[in-house]
Amino acid sequence: MGNMNLPLRLKELGDLLPDHQAIIYRGQRISYKQLSNMVDKLVAGLLSMGVKAGDRIIISLANCPEFVISYYASLTMNAVVVPLNPDYTLGELRVIVNDCQPAVVITSAKGLSLFRQLEDRQPHQRKLVVVDADEAIAGAIAFDDLINRNDAGNESFFYKEDETIELLYTSGTTGVPKGAMLTHKNLYSNASTITQLMKTNEKDRVMLVAPAYHAAAQTACMNHAVCAGATLVIHKRWPGPKTVLKDFEDQKITIFFGPPIFYTILCNYSQRADYDTGSLRICLSGASSLPEVIFNKFKESFGVEITEGYGLSETSPVVSLTPPFGLKKIGSVGLPIPGVEVQIVDERKKELAHGQVGEIVVKGPNVMKGYYNKETETRAVLRDGWFHTGDLGYKDEDGYIYIVDRKKDLIIRAGLNIYPREIEELLLTHPDVLDVAVIGVADSLHGEEIKAFIVTRTGEEIDVKELRNFCKGKIASYKIPKYFKFSKALPKNAAGKTLKKVLRTIEEDD
Repeated sequence: MGNMNLPLRLKELGDLLPDHQAIIYRGQRISYKQLSNMVDKLVAGLLSMGVKAGDRIIISLANCPEFVISYYASLTMNAVVVPLNPDYTLGELRVIVNDCQPAVVITSAKGLSLFRQLEDRQPHQRKLVVVDADEAIAGAIAFDDLINRNDAGNESFFYKEDETIELLYTSGTTGVPKGAMLTHKNLYSNASTITQLMKTNEKDRVMLVAPAYHAAAQTACMNHAVCAGATLVIHKRWPGPKTVLKDFEDQKITIFFGPPIFYTILCNYSQRADYDTGSLRICLSGASSLPEVIFNKFKESFGVEITEGYGLSETSPVVSLTPPFGLKKIGSVGLPIPGVEVQIVDERKKELAHGQVGEIVVKGPNVMKGYYNKETETRAVLRDGWFHTGDLGYKDEDGYIYIVDRKKDLIIRAGLNIYPREIEELLLTHPDVLDVAVIGVADSLHGEEIKAFIVTRTGEEIDVKELRNFCKGKIASYKIPKYFKFSKALPKNAAGKTLKKVLRTIEEDD
């Protein structure tokens, strides 16, 4: 890999392909030279605010050019970028802000009011930069001002491969977010390997519609495009099938990435045949398993076999892919990417034979350094260089990997990770709720939906609408259960732990 990394690669492209389009967003076109320049100007702006290497910079934005500029500026100056879901509520933000103590927050006018409320306890500890404001809002600096009032400096930065430059927050089973520490080497090795596997170059046009604050879209779209010198066509969020298909045609999109729900929606769109999508070369799917019916329907409708991948925030994120130009086995997440090793092990860490189910463990240049401020949790998952994913799976005789279950009870709805415990703890604060367990149930549209089993204090059922209203504003709306089932008691083991396996079998019998 040499000592190349993402910020150096962007700089190189500014010189090699100065006029080539780096970003297209709502009619705005930014060349690689302009992008590189804006990144340098933002670096100068952040330095002038007293931000230094190692400081945490939160980016809480939907997809936009400012996200890309902020992300690369942070990497360039060896600060630590912390991308967050802009839909997080105050409570969700507070935990992360308290953990990473950011020097700067770059957010929207809407996000600003939430971060302001966090200021009450620690006034003036962090600088606030607002992206979509025409002028500075009291106490916050306008993003455009920060770029425009600073010339690109001539600072040169020294890069160490194993320097932590990103914290990706992931909750695991405890519901307490943990920041996975990713390095220059983690990010660059993962994105450049994907670029090689996909044979991507500057002629490619990559659509970014999945959220860039999420590891998958960062690597599979944004960083992959920069590695290849390709053009990134950005949508703020999923705009609906008509707009996506029109963009496939108008922008000659060659590479598309999204969770299975995106493909389901495209396949079910009645006017899909009205659009010329012949430019599509590679369609990537990740986050949850792709239904076989969708793989087949998409191939039939669009003439492209979907490439399925598997990864985790802790692995930057890609671990394996079905070969983009080779045999795709339905139900498999493919082969480990070059440079990455995957083993299936039993409780004693002994490697298992083909077809035997065990825990998936990963070793390679994509594996994180550890969890920020969390040595115990780090030791639990990183042993002898192997990252223990907590996911259960097996390999077939050709080495293709199959995921069987997530040890962690994680629910993945429409590509977004949801941790049952967080919802359970919230519902337990309801005055009439005595006990609760939350599981994911299969859903043809979103992959999984959320179901809450509830034991009430009185034995009487609570109005479901009231329960939903109770959750509103306390957790992001996509985490609110779709189904509620009332029960006299929850199945427990001798230690008093709820047996979710039993609940899942109840669910299947329903």
